[in-house]
Amino acid sequence: MTSSNVESPGDEHTREIGRLKEHVAEMADLAVGMVADGTRALLTADTELRDSVVARDAPLDRYDVAIEGEAIRLVAILQPEGGDLRTIEALLKVANCVDRVGRLGFDLARNVATTPLANDDIPTLLRQMDERARAMVRQAMHAFVHGDAAEAKGVFALDDAVDDLYHSTERQLIEQMRAGGPAADRLAYMLLGARHLERVADNACKIAEKAVYAITGERRSEYFPPRPPASRTRA
Repeated sequence: MTSSNVESPGDEHTREIGRLKEHVAEMADLAVGMVADGTRALLTADTELRDSVVARDAPLDRYDVAIEGEAIRLVAILQPEGGDLRTIEALLKVANCVDRVGRLGFDLARNVATTPLANDDIPTLLRQMDERARAMVRQAMHAFVHGDAAEAKGVFALDDAVDDLYHSTERQLIEQMRAGGPAADRLAYMLLGARHLERVADNACKIAEKAVYAITGERRSEYFPPRPPASRTRA
């Protein structure tokens, strides 16, 4: 007679993979915090906060190395197949995207100037980009950890709003930079910051894409047809 308390190999796989997902989620919390504080440091010229964000780059790197090592160990020991193997593969790619998110926060912090920007519109736009991009990362990670493909697919629809904010910010900053003046260097930092935040949103979409793949085995082209190329008008 087989005891109901005997653990099956499938249970072991689920537990080990679940633990690894938790580690990636912890890494994502660190990365998202770096983006939030990096944006705030950029907008307020807070050099202490800048240094705090920069100091978090080392723990972020340790997470990345540890997760990669653990994933390789699981493949060697558990010899997973099917969905389990697909999930571990996705885990490695999600961790890579999370690492990029954190490093974008690091880059935001490094662009801190000595004084904040006087213009009110640009900080407002950047704060909106920051909030939306971080929300996308959190949603994508929640979907991945909890196995919710529909929630993951919902991340893609949020990217357009961040793109719109980026283009609006870019236009305003370029106009101000063309006008010249002593704030030109800070405007350039803000433009870089907007680009970093737009890339955070892009990485959230990549995390969502890998989440769907882990859960369903679908590639993005199977459920999200590519957009037609933008039309170009001749001058």
